[in-house]
Amino acid sequence: GHGDVVVTHIMMSARAFATAAVRRCRVVATIDGAPVVINNLARFYYHARPLEGPSTRDGGHGDLTGFRVWESASELIAHLDANRMLVEDRSVLELGAGTGSVGLAAAAMGAKHVVLTDVDSTVTVAGDEGWEERGRLDTLLENIEMNGERASAVSVAALRWGNAGHAAAISARWPHGFDTIVASDTLYSPRMYDSLAATILGLAAADAVAVLAFPMRHGEERSFIEECLAPAFESV
Repeated sequence: GHGDVVVTHIMMSARAFATAAVRRCRVVATIDGAPVVINNLARFYYHARPLEGPSTRDGGHGDLTGFRVWESASELIAHLDANRMLVEDRSVLELGAGTGSVGLAAAAMGAKHVVLTDVDSTVTVAGDEGWEERGRLDTLLENIEMNGERASAVSVAALRWGNAGHAAAISARWPHGFDTIVASDTLYSPRMYDSLAATILGLAAADAVAVLAFPMRHGEERSFIEECLAPAFESV
């Protein structure tokens, strides 16, 4: 663990700045001397509003939760950087990617390919020229573009945990599963544990490793590792 954030693995039996104004970028990590950047929508965190009219996408309506970098992400990036064998030349799936910070960092560390996944929610934020609508998956695509060549092996997919259609679409593209599954701050709600576990188990390759970082909020987090993923995964 690092401070109040737990990082755990579970093993299964200079070009970026040129693509956007610096004021709209946030550096989330520096890998081998070069920055990993994202569109800094978190500066709008207290200036979002619900969409006017019904949305056809899942979730959202003014909730910027998935558009900010939570504390566990930086802890997980540091852990992967210190243990590059977890991602180097491996296929990596990020669950609940949000901004994609962890997956983008994994790509910069030499991952073979990375898929950033999340629910495609939409929010309306106070942009530079008034209110603007932003989609989470569109923002992930922008973040990939901002990182240039180092993110050339990164893609985006919609994935709601437990959604069979979403999982099937990913499996069709990556039929052998993923060598490493990463997730930061995804254990906030115990009612989601069964669907999250099913998603991990369904998309993991043989001998996969899952690396999770999470704060201890309610005391149920360890039950996810010890009960929901056992016996397929072993905590190390």
